[in-house]
Amino acid sequence: MRIVTIQPHGFCGGVVRAIRIVERALADENTIKPIYMLGNIVHNKHVVRVFQEKGIIVLDGLSRDVMLEQIEEGTIIITAHGASDKIKSRAREKGLNIIDATCACVEKTHALVKEKLYQGYAVYYYGKKNHPETEGVLGISPAIILVTGADDIKALPAYAGKAVLTNQTTMSYNEVRRLHEKMRLKIPQLELVDEVCDATRRRQEAVIAQKGEIDLLIVVGDPLSNNTRMLEETAEKNGIKAIQIEDESDLDKYDFSGYETIGVTAGASTPETIIDNVIASLKAR
Repeated sequence: MRIVTIQPHGFCGGVVRAIRIVERALADENTIKPIYMLGNIVHNKHVVRVFQEKGIIVLDGLSRDVMLEQIEEGTIIITAHGASDKIKSRAREKGLNIIDATCACVEKTHALVKEKLYQGYAVYYYGKKNHPETEGVLGISPAIILVTGADDIKALPAYAGKAVLTNQTTMSYNEVRRLHEKMRLKIPQLELVDEVCDATRRRQEAVIAQKGEIDLLIVVGDPLSNNTRMLEETAEKNGIKAIQIEDESDLDKYDFSGYETIGVTAGASTPETIIDNVIASLKAR
């Protein structure tokens, strides 16, 4: 069995930045305690667990609004997925210290959406319902219309004014284009501003390039990670058999004896140590 390590994989720049921000907050004796995190800093429970062990309180809930109301003092960390201005304003009202670890790509999407709304556009947003990044963007304005996939198009009303489609940064770039084409059948003037981040795009392109070269793709990453799911989905839609695992312990669920060449990639929030462990475990079989 031959193992092909597909590059790039693992931590992207936004994840590295978010982790460093949290590490600096922990190391700074002036950081106001307790320290709360509004959800997972990134979608990887191994990373989150390390910070919990260092004393950070990771909140979970239906929304950032609900999480925020549980906090009366201390510091809140806004995760790499971002949060709306409404959340930040409420935190300031409560007298909380704010540490913002929002990914620069997500901040760019927020700025774009605000600009288009100001210019009088109807803004359609392609994203995953209940995902924290989507929640943050929708929190900008109730006028933003969430589209989770092609099945939502039928319910959209006809619209004749200026309109734009943008998207969650971790979606499939090919699916963004396909959705835009389908939506234009109903809203012909619909513009597209593709906000799939460079890290997500390059990882998907690297997977597509393996078509015909590997017999199986193993995608390593947390089940909550959307960019990880998109790697598996991208592979399958391009004729590459793929499975998603969280770490090397999941390998025992599968029989790899029938595969000659196996590719390994990983989501943008997967630690390198976990990827290395998966590869080492495969080689030992």
